[in-house]
Amino acid sequence: MQFKSPIELVKQFNKSFDIITNKNPEVLQEEDWTLKVNLMKEELSEYIEACENQDIVAITDAIIDMQYILSGIVIAHGIHNKFDKLFQEVHDSNMSKLENGKALRRNDGKVLKGKNYFKPELQKILENG
Repeated sequence: MQFKSPIELVKQFNKSFDIITNKNPEVLQEEDWTLKVNLMKEELSEYIEACENQDIVAITDAIIDMQYILSGIVIAHGIHNKFDKLFQEVHDSNMSKLENGKALRRNDGKVLKGKNYFKPELQKILENG
């Protein structure tokens, strides 16, 4: 069996259910993005509840549902054709947060920006691919 990426699977879903798919980067109308936000909030609440209940099956379901919604957001905003490049750019930027090979962290564990940090150049990728 050939596996497809989450983006490809959700594109198939969107086409089958007539859900918004844009081919070029764009901002959504408010009713479109608010639906995505509400769906994500619903799944995040399910994830929190599953974690509190220590239910790995429900945790897994919530994570996959959030990824499904997130993939739909990527497609709706028309950045799916450039997503791998955009993700790589953000990853490279995140890796630049290391300082002398070490992570700087806030008290709650969030990774902070080191002196070598560089901001991802997303606009360039969005415009030129």
